[in-house]
Amino acid sequence: MPLNIDVVQILLHMLNFVILAGGLTLLLFKPVKKFLAERQKYFADKEKELAEGLEKNEKMKAEYEKKIVSVEDEIEAMRLAAKNETAQTAKEYINNAQEKASAIISEAENEAEARKEHILDSAQTEIGELVIEAAQKLLKDSASPDRTHELYNEFIKSMVRNEQ
Repeated sequence: MPLNIDVVQILLHMLNFVILAGGLTLLLFKPVKKFLAERQKYFADKEKELAEGLEKNEKMKAEYEKKIVSVEDEIEAMRLAAKNETAQTAKEYINNAQEKASAIISEAENEAEARKEHILDSAQTEIGELVIEAAQKLLKDSASPDRTHELYNEFIKSMVRNEQ
């Protein structure tokens, strides 16, 4: 053989290489390929879970936003109701105060009227007493016809003066 090349040696090396390649394929390639497939499946499942979680979070966010809006509407309604109730209570207090004031004024007017009547009655009584006293004095002084004539003249003169 020229160049010292032995064909049998080459065939043996080739057979050895094929056995080595087959053994390595069985021992290394298939388990690594299986491991990579499982790893891909694991990450695909995680990605799917994350997508589902994200979708769930978006739904929950939308739900919470709706609830926030409804709560804000409810708060506004409660605020308006409280405002109306406060206004109504204020009106009631004002009406009650006006009624009490009217009652106090009416009572004061009645009391003033009663005092006026009492004062008038007292004055009339005093006037009556004074008239009686004056009449008694006049009767004492006017026992004579001359005196009576003199009193009539004085009365007529005073009436004439009053008319002028």
